[in-house]
Amino acid sequence: MDSKASTALTTLLPTLKASEEEYNRLHYQVTTLPARPTLLASLATVIIITLMTVTLGAPSHYEAVAAASPIWAAHLFLICMIGWWFYGALLYHTIHQLRVINHIYTKHVSINLFRMSPLYAFCGLTAFTAVSLTVPPYGWLAINPETLYDPISIGISLLITVLALATFVWPVLGIHRLLVEEKGRLLDEGSLRLEAAIVELHQRVDSGKLEGMMDLNMTIAGLEMEHAALSRIPTWPWQPETVRLLVTALVLPLGLWIVEIVLQVILRP
Repeated sequence: MDSKASTALTTLLPTLKASEEEYNRLHYQVTTLPARPTLLASLATVIIITLMTVTLGAPSHYEAVAAASPIWAAHLFLICMIGWWFYGALLYHTIHQLRVINHIYTKHVSINLFRMSPLYAFCGLTAFTAVSLTVPPYGWLAINPETLYDPISIGISLLITVLALATFVWPVLGIHRLLVEEKGRLLDEGSLRLEAAIVELHQRVDSGKLEGMMDLNMTIAGLEMEHAALSRIPTWPWQPETVRLLVTALVLPLGLWIVEIVLQVILRP
């Protein structure tokens, strides 16, 4: 993720409003985690999962392991907590990096609707981050199919799926708002020019002065083409195929598992 962030920032450089010193600072922020908050995030994640396990009870498969071998159950619990420790760091990494991306987009990028390609720079990173968040829970469900019937496991997976979708959208909300404002400004300017051209057209028709009507008609047609072209420019800095692939990667596996559970319940004798 840090490597992708570094590459994306370099791609964004043509539209970046930053001195060399500011660029180096942004590069450091988007590729480096602060140590203390990362440690606290991992610790908090382990504490929350432990409290959930104590309060709501352990999953049924863990209870079966505990009944068969308390020692192995302790080992399994330790392995799970190590996994959640690293997952807490991943969550904080996601929040930290996406906050920096949002800051870069809203404070250091020149808005130009006719040069949208550089703005797609972080699109691949946010999509990759979103999918990465779902790999551990989806992988756990895949290798432990019995957890598909555990409400806690399903609830955590659904929550992480929603979090992953938010991860993809949240960093670009600021730049989306700026793009909407710039698009509105250009459309308003074009509309004023089109209105002026139409007013002149009416005046010439009313007065019978039809000289130069061909040029005026071409002007009006050009302004209409400009309006149509501006209307088609997207205000979300991502490519449609990236969105389709992301939704497929996030929603399809969980959807198939839910359908499987429903069918098993319906078809159960």
